[in-house]
Amino acid sequence: MKLRILLINPPRVDGYPVVREERFEHKDIGSVYPPLSLLYTAAVLEKNQDFEIKLIDANGYDIKLIEVQNTINEFGPDVVFIRAGFDTYTEDIKVLSHAKDNGSVTILRNKIIGDTDWLRDEILKKEKVDIFLNVEPEAIIGRLMVKMLENKNEKGLAGDGCVFDPKGCKGPDDLEFLKSVEGISFYNGKEIVTTDCPQPVQNLDEIPFPAYHMLPNLNVYHTGVLSPPFALVQTSRGCPFMCTFCAFGKSKYRVRSVENVINEIKYLKEKSGIKSFLFFDDTISLLSGRTEKLAQAMIDEKLDSLEWVCCTRANLVNFEMMKLMKKAGMREIAIGIETGSEEILKSIKKGVGLDDIRKVAKWCHELGVMFYGLVIIGLPGETKETVAESVKFIKEIDPFYTQLCFATPFPNTEIYEYYEKNNYLLTKDWSKYFPLSEEPVVRTEALTAEQLKELRRWAYMKLLFRPMYLLRKLRPFDWKWNIEGLFKIISRIIRVITKKPVR
Repeated sequence: MKLRILLINPPRVDGYPVVREERFEHKDIGSVYPPLSLLYTAAVLEKNQDFEIKLIDANGYDIKLIEVQNTINEFGPDVVFIRAGFDTYTEDIKVLSHAKDNGSVTILRNKIIGDTDWLRDEILKKEKVDIFLNVEPEAIIGRLMVKMLENKNEKGLAGDGCVFDPKGCKGPDDLEFLKSVEGISFYNGKEIVTTDCPQPVQNLDEIPFPAYHMLPNLNVYHTGVLSPPFALVQTSRGCPFMCTFCAFGKSKYRVRSVENVINEIKYLKEKSGIKSFLFFDDTISLLSGRTEKLAQAMIDEKLDSLEWVCCTRANLVNFEMMKLMKKAGMREIAIGIETGSEEILKSIKKGVGLDDIRKVAKWCHELGVMFYGLVIIGLPGETKETVAESVKFIKEIDPFYTQLCFATPFPNTEIYEYYEKNNYLLTKDWSKYFPLSEEPVVRTEALTAEQLKELRRWAYMKLLFRPMYLLRKLRPFDWKWNIEGLFKIISRIIRVITKKPVR
């Protein structure tokens, strides 16, 4: 008897694609990513021949909820597992509600919620979520599903679509058999049961490559810069830095071997025909010398024909490293600027100075690498003057692209306590915790929400309406680039003027 497992990346929300990963859990604009964590989960589960697995990326292929529900009805899964976005989890859980009503065991993972015990417990008590995973899925999913299968075999429920009771998964006491499984929480009708939490996966080379073969193709995935077929490649996990605003830092840093990463890229190129990819690491260049080895290996293996982008910290790169990365195919690098105020940078424990960012910007201009600057408006201590400092600094370093988002204090961050304690938190409607939204969820001591909105709009206008900035985007004789670029810039300007979310 096999255990039927359905992995679902839920539909888009409010027309926006959603990123539901361990290092990014909210709606996005302009990019559609493959569901990397689900693909890793599927790859781990595929190793067990007693599991029958199906994966649906409703987000990537823009599949509506009704179609997902029909697939659940047709497949009749024993278990349905989803990852959720933080700002979209109430919508995402609708998938699990339907699955639960059809007799499936429902499982949920979201890192921010997993770090926030009271919110996780509230969801388990109120929603149709049977089990919550408290650690990255690959660390525990195999053992959890084996336990599910053992229970199904003990019940002898062949073909009924439920590992609990042939009449449906009704009783919370049915979950007691999971008490021996590490890293989970469930509600037994009286209290939340949380088992001991194991360490995340230590040797990342032991995890099989993501199960991209379970997707129809990679043609629906892209970023604002990179075109399909597009993939995500993760060379490391975790980030040890202590930035007070970040929901994904303060976690153990682990790396894959360069050989393992190169083999995956080669596999994706040969089997999926990728033309581009994103190194989906928080800080790819944390370990000295490793990024250079990776870039050189890409050149040696003739993978430098692929275009790729990455994200890291300004104090973790140098000119020679970036020169080699450019040679290996890097087209863009994203750097967290956060603010043009040295005082605010120190207060948020960024550990990076403005001079570090200046150096990276200078190197990008020299090498012809697109510099993607990430700026936050509304951090603790923000004033009209500090926003003006940020705009002045951005003009000085002149990134190819600058994203201005509002400070969004997710409940597992240090700044959440600051805003809550000072009554600067404007709402606990988590669906509004979308950093790219036009509506901030905080105010600062000096600025109201309305003033933050006006300052962000003012900053965008100051940055976008610079003649030399626009002229430098042009490429002689590359009309495709110029037309596409003009369309994107005009689209951003229109979104700013019409007060819509903008990236």
